[in-house]
Amino acid sequence: MIRLGPHQTLEVRTSTPDVLEVESTWEPGGGPPLAHFHPSQDERFEVLEGELTVRIDGGERVLAAGEVLEIPAGSVHEMWNAGETTARATWRVTPALRTEEMFRTIAAGGVEDFLERFASEFRLAG
Repeated sequence: MIRLGPHQTLEVRTSTPDVLEVESTWEPGGGPPLAHFHPSQDERFEVLEGELTVRIDGGERVLAAGEVLEIPAGSVHEMWNAGETTARATWRVTPALRTEEMFRTIAAGGVEDFLERFASEFRLAG
């Protein structure tokens, strides 16, 4: 189990150089993360339970159980659980690059030179 913050955890399902697939759980009461993008990775989310709020390229919507969202590389986005119940989703990142290492670094509180170390995987918007 990887804890990304007080309201989000991940369980790794598949981890290869090509694909990282996790199941993520967002507890209620969370807020949006910093707006960011992935310069060379695509993401796919499928909501399994609850609802997730997403902002992508300036638009905002709520995804319900059964809905799928594809986020192409370079798209600025934020995703969180603004609802009152737990939300769960599968989350697929392609190619994986060092995303699993990045998640484990976040969980361990490794913030020193984070943006430089993981520039291929994560960049802040703006």
